[in-house]
Amino acid sequence: MKTNRYNGLLWLLGMGLFASCSSSESSGSKPAQKAKTQDAVTYRIGEVSEAKVGQEIQLPGEFMAFQEVSIYPKADGFVEKVLVDRGSQVRKGEILMVLEAPETEQQLVAARSNYLKAQAVLVASKEHYRRLKASTRITGSVSALDLESAQAKMMADSASAMGEQANLAALTQIKSYLIVRAPFDGIITERNVHPGALVGAGLKQTGPMLNLQQQDRLRLVVDVPENYSLGLKKGKPVSYHINAIPGENFKGTISRRSGNMNLKFRSETVEIDVSNASRRIKPGMFAEVSLLPEATEGALTVPATAVVASTERQYVIRVDAAGNAEFVDVRTGQKSSNLTEVFGNLRKGDKIVVNARNDLRQGMKLPASSGDMAQGSVKY
Repeated sequence: MKTNRYNGLLWLLGMGLFASCSSSESSGSKPAQKAKTQDAVTYRIGEVSEAKVGQEIQLPGEFMAFQEVSIYPKADGFVEKVLVDRGSQVRKGEILMVLEAPETEQQLVAARSNYLKAQAVLVASKEHYRRLKASTRITGSVSALDLESAQAKMMADSASAMGEQANLAALTQIKSYLIVRAPFDGIITERNVHPGALVGAGLKQTGPMLNLQQQDRLRLVVDVPENYSLGLKKGKPVSYHINAIPGENFKGTISRRSGNMNLKFRSETVEIDVSNASRRIKPGMFAEVSLLPEATEGALTVPATAVVASTERQYVIRVDAAGNAEFVDVRTGQKSSNLTEVFGNLRKGDKIVVNARNDLRQGMKLPASSGDMAQGSVKY
């Protein structure tokens, strides 16, 4: 009995000593952990600058013919001759097709006859008026009413002659439409009609009669995103490589800009003129275009790590004169690997937190800094 009581006392004494040791170890570890947390929170302080953000971007582009036209008939008729075919090289003014329309020729003959008839009537009216006017020198030989009637008839015949002349000119022009000529130098890329086919401006066409492209000079068309479009200028050099011609790089300059944003893709279209005398490059080929946009006017730059983005806002943390954290909302522009353009209530030389974190709070005291790499501890 005594032995059991003695063992119980020893067990209670051992448990008390174990609890005391555990409590001491726990209380001793808390300051060490707190100190470790404080030492781990350090911030680097930098400055807002106006450095150029230079990042080469690559965009897809497509080659297009410098000039391209789908040739449709201007007058009704039957195809008499087709003098070209797909792949034919033609010169400006060269005859491509000949149409026939017998009724147009008959209308032209009738119009020419009516015009000559109107001219003859006009000549007679002029002569009659001239003689009546000459007779007025003898008092009472010609009444004023007869003279005015002769003058009115002469003017009416003149107007009739002018109308017949316009009708003749119109039919002559329509007849000229029966001969289809090339509007510029190029290559026929499409042919959809053959001799005997009925064509006409008023008929439902399944496609153009011919398609003509200028291929000795091309347009490389590129859509530039909105963020980079403001930094592009006419004459800016670019480089590109063609997917169908691997291992070869080409250079060019921006020839023109569209000047507006595509509402669907939020991009601006730019064109690069490409000399293609050898016709090695074909319209429709794709290219990868590399360009280096200019810095955006009025933009300031900060390290990329200084911008904090959340679901509600985008900001940088400025250090005010008292050394407190001040949140400044910004809008970002162009970006490179380590710099970002920002727009907001900032000035060149403002002190900012370079390695910003979203756990910092507005008005929090930051350590004093002297230089871009100052470090310190922040107590929460």
